[in-house]
Amino acid sequence: MSGLSGYDGEAVGFDSVTLNKREETDSSTQTTNFQESGVGTQTNVQKESGSLATPEELNAQDDILKEYPPPGLNEFLRKVMPTMLEQLDQGDRELLYNSSDSDEEEVLNAKLFQDIKLTDLPGIGAGDESRCVLDICWSSAGNSFAVSVGKSQHDNWCTDDGLIRIFTIKRTAGDTFVRSLDVTEKSCINKIKYHPSVAALLAYGTTSGEVVLCNLRNLDAVLLTSPAGSHSSIRVTGLQWADASLANSYLTMHIVNTGKRRGASDHILISSGCDGSLNVWQVNANLKIFENVICYHINGSRNVNTINISCFDFIKTYPLRPSDQKVPDDIFVVGSTTGKLYLCKTKIYQPIPNSKMVDPVYEVLEGHATYVVDVAFSVQKPGVFVSASVESELRVYDINHTAPLKVIILDMSISCLAWLPNNPCVVLLGLARPEGELLKVYNVCSGRPLPVEGLTGPGGCVTAVTVNQSGVCRIAAGDSDSNIHIWELPSRRIRLTPEDLDF
Repeated sequence: MSGLSGYDGEAVGFDSVTLNKREETDSSTQTTNFQESGVGTQTNVQKESGSLATPEELNAQDDILKEYPPPGLNEFLRKVMPTMLEQLDQGDRELLYNSSDSDEEEVLNAKLFQDIKLTDLPGIGAGDESRCVLDICWSSAGNSFAVSVGKSQHDNWCTDDGLIRIFTIKRTAGDTFVRSLDVTEKSCINKIKYHPSVAALLAYGTTSGEVVLCNLRNLDAVLLTSPAGSHSSIRVTGLQWADASLANSYLTMHIVNTGKRRGASDHILISSGCDGSLNVWQVNANLKIFENVICYHINGSRNVNTINISCFDFIKTYPLRPSDQKVPDDIFVVGSTTGKLYLCKTKIYQPIPNSKMVDPVYEVLEGHATYVVDVAFSVQKPGVFVSASVESELRVYDINHTAPLKVIILDMSISCLAWLPNNPCVVLLGLARPEGELLKVYNVCSGRPLPVEGLTGPGGCVTAVTVNQSGVCRIAAGDSDSNIHIWELPSRRIRLTPEDLDF
C-alpha cells in the first residue's frame, strides 16, 4: 500500500438508470479510509454526478417509438416521393454521359505526339510539291503505320514510282515512330490496308489497277498480285479486308462455285476501281493463292454509263446484338464521283448479259450533288452510315430508309472522314482547305462540332486520316505537302447526352 497517496476521500455514487423493464435494485458501495502516519492534515473531496435524462422521459420516448410510422409520414412521402424519384433518375442519366458536374461543356485538348516530314523520297528532289500522302493506315496493334506517297493526279498513264513507307515506334528513339521499311512499286499506290489480325500482311492497290498482297517479314518470298486486267487496268479506289463473318460467307460461296477446299489461312480482300467494278479476292500468303471469288459491276444491269466508284464500305454486324438491333449482314454501300449512293447485297444480284460480272444494286439512295469522298458504316449503331462530299455536305443514312436521317451543311471543304472509336456518333473530318486547323470533330447526331483544340499544324490539304484505339486513341493524318501529323486525343472524356445518341 506504499504506492498510494496520503489523501483519502469520500466515495461517490449515483442511481443507475436503465432502459430495460425490470425491478429496481439498490446498489451500494463500500467506503474505505486510508491513513498514513506522518501526515498532519486530512482532506475530504466530495463530488456529485447525475444524468440529465429521467426514467420517465425515456419511457415516454419509448412509447412514441412504438408507434411507427409516425403520424403524417405517409401523407408527406406521397407528396414528395414522385418529385424525388424524378430528380434521382435525371441525375443518373446525367452521370452516365457527363464526366463533370459542371454545365459547361469541357474543351478537350489533342496533344501533338509527333510530326514527320517526308523529304528524302526516292526518285524526286526534296520539297517536290507534286508528291503527297495518298493513304495512311494503322497496324492492328497500333505500334506501326504505313504511308503511301505519290502523285494524286496524272495527265495520262502513271509513270511515277510508288512508295509505301513503314514507321514503327521505337523505345530507343524516345518512344517515337521511326522509319523501318520502304516498299516500292512501279506505279503510284492509291490505297493501303493492314490486315486486322495478321500484322505482317499488307495489301495495296495501284493506279494501274493491280491489287498486291505482301508479307512485311519477307518481301522477297511472298509478294502476290491480282490477275492481269483487273479493274480494267485503271485506278484502284478502295480496299478493305473482310471481317470473320463476311469472310466465311464469301469463302463458302467460293467452295460452292469451284469445289475447292478452304485453307486455314485463307482471307477475303475486297477492292474497287474507277471502272465501276468491285472484286472479291480469296488470298492466302502461305499457299500463294490470289483468286477472284466474285466480280460486281455496280449498276451494270441497267443501260446507264459506267459508275466511277470513289469509295465503299460493308455493314458492321455482331452476333451478340439484342434481337431488336439485328440488321442484315449482307449489305454494302458504294459511293460514286457523281454523288449517288448505291445500296448493294452480297448474295442477291442481277446477271449482266454477255459478262461474268453481276449487278448487286437493289436501291439507289438520294445522294449528294457531287463527288462522294468517303462512306463509313457505324460500328455501334446498326445499319447507320455517314457519307461526305466535296461540296461540304455530311449525311447520315439508315439502310431502312432511302432518304437521309440528317443532312449537315458545313462551312468547310471536306477531303476525308473517319469514325472515332468508342463514340457512337462522333466522326473526324479532314479539311481540304485548312487554315491552321487540319481536322474537325463532329457529332453527327446533333450536327454540331465538338470543342476539341490542338488538331492544328502547318500543311496543305488533308488527304487521309485514320484512328487507332489500341490503348491510347491516336489520330494520324497525312497532307498534300507530304507531312504526317500524329495526335493523342482523350476520346473517353467526350461528353454525350441522351439526345446526342438519338439519330
